[in-house]
Amino acid sequence: MTWASFYLPIDAQMAAQEEPHYHHESDQPQAGGRQREQALPEDALLIDVRSYAEYMAGHLPDAHCLPLPQMSHLVSQMAPDHDAPIVLYCSSGGRAEQALGLLQRMGYTNVRNGGGAIALGKTLGKSIEH
Repeated sequence: MTWASFYLPIDAQMAAQEEPHYHHESDQPQAGGRQREQALPEDALLIDVRSYAEYMAGHLPDAHCLPLPQMSHLVSQMAPDHDAPIVLYCSSGGRAEQALGLLQRMGYTNVRNGGGAIALGKTLGKSIEH
């Protein structure tokens, strides 16, 4: 128990003691309670599903802009192989999750939600470029 938790009600002190401790960042659950997925493939096609204006304001190097509203019409031109690794990202991961579902329904088998641009950039060791 930390000194600050001493001032909490007893129930809160007990809950603070029961919190899991993670030894590695990869062990921590992500939003929605899911564990962090395996490492992203280095040869994956990066697709930014934000609007073109958002993309131009800052995006990951080598990422392609394919806004979510145009995804179903244009993705087959950008990724004709339905088994090729694809990583989708947006501002926070919400639109990328929608795009993930869409691509899976279209038959793409190796697609992942990379989350938000900044977090994905840190994971990949890449800086946002303008």
